[in-house]
Amino acid sequence: MNREDLIFFLQQVDVQELSLLAEKVGESGDIQIIQQPATETLMVPVNDPVNNGSFFAGEALVSSAVVQVNKVNGWAMVLDDKADFALNIAILDGAYGAGVEQDSIRRLAAQGKENHRQQKSKREKKVGSTKVSFDLM
Repeated sequence: MNREDLIFFLQQVDVQELSLLAEKVGESGDIQIIQQPATETLMVPVNDPVNNGSFFAGEALVSSAVVQVNKVNGWAMVLDDKADFALNIAILDGAYGAGVEQDSIRRLAAQGKENHRQQKSKREKKVGSTKVSFDLM
């Protein structure tokens, strides 16, 4: 699993489990906070297919953090005002890169991947149930 996927799937797990694993990393690795967790806005670019240009559709509220675990950078950005959540994911990203608790992080990310798959399936079923058959009208 690459680190981009890891960050995405870790966002799909329970906050408590994420926090517990980040604490465990703190016990076995050296964590340095490079950028304190912060909430900020991010411009959302959109491609315009008509004139092949782009424009900014608006802003999104995000939280981000940058850390080092055993001298390896870890980073995370999550939607909404969730600074602690972003910090924990950044810690796990750095730990994964540094080889600290990799198996535990992989297991947690796999759980997040399954959670994401289930949510996506539920959403697809809801959308599919709204399909209209114009032949019957």
